[in-house]
Amino acid sequence: MNAETKHKPVNYKTISSSENTLAAIYQPIRHELSLVEQEIAGVCAYMRKAGSHPEPLQTGGKRIRPALLLLSSLFGKEPGQDAIRLAAAVEILHLATLVHDDLIDESSNRRGQPTINKQWGNNAAILAGDYLYALLLEYTAGYEKSIIAALATALRNMVQAELLQLNFQYNCDITEKDYIRRIFLKSGSFLSCCCVIGAILSGAPAYVQRALVRYGCFLGIAFQLKDDLLDFQGNMDYMGKPVAQDLKQGVLTLPVIYALKNSPEKKLIRSLIENKDLTATHLREIVKEFANCGALSYSLGIAERYTYLAGRALAAIPANEAKKSLEALLDFIILRQK
Repeated sequence: MNAETKHKPVNYKTISSSENTLAAIYQPIRHELSLVEQEIAGVCAYMRKAGSHPEPLQTGGKRIRPALLLLSSLFGKEPGQDAIRLAAAVEILHLATLVHDDLIDESSNRRGQPTINKQWGNNAAILAGDYLYALLLEYTAGYEKSIIAALATALRNMVQAELLQLNFQYNCDITEKDYIRRIFLKSGSFLSCCCVIGAILSGAPAYVQRALVRYGCFLGIAFQLKDDLLDFQGNMDYMGKPVAQDLKQGVLTLPVIYALKNSPEKKLIRSLIENKDLTATHLREIVKEFANCGALSYSLGIAERYTYLAGRALAAIPANEAKKSLEALLDFIILRQK
């Protein structure tokens, strides 16, 4: 990475706390985010009443998507209840994708809890996800065309990302460019959508909206890079899911792509992946090799590069407490361990 483009950590004292916590970062929207939590709790209560099983969705999460929408709504006029309702809507969309992703991936754990498909079966997971998508339509009905279009584009891109992931499953010829395109569609587009909806609601100037679109895009790519990196660095108890789960399922992320090109053991790694011979022992050895050949440090460097680009996008935006929080999120993304 070029030294002059490396992202520099933010001083968290500017956020009213010296700790790298989301609570400190979310301080400007603390009340609004608590109202979003109430909305999500109400959704889960209704799902339970209707015979669904929302328990795996109630274990918290970072709430980055609603937080981005709420923070981005602080660069114009007061958006009122619309921001809270649409912040809940983007979290509902996120939860719907998680339910169906767990089903597609045959995942058994989500945030340390059994997934809906694991505990109650595939049919329950399909219906729970469909219910959340239907609820998204209800939450967003009546809003202006630009907001609906942003959500529709984000959802279409996420589905396209899943199709690309399926197409490249166990495919060792995947390139870094292929991977970056997929994670843009999966995460960059969605976080960008959250930012622009908040800006639209507040009537922020066009140049602020453009800057927030770029910020959300780069932040989302960095977030997914770090998420994929943690797949090789965490543990089951802390992460809430098995280590190297993506690789075991044939999802080739940047550390894998780098190792397939640069590791002294690249032929062996390719053979194990293409033959789907990814036993627990093989996975442990592969993860060790990722560290030894520089695949993990390379991936972290690329994530830092995208946080730098996100920070540059914010340069045009007027300074306020929301901007400080958006800047602090960049360091949180890189420093987080789960």
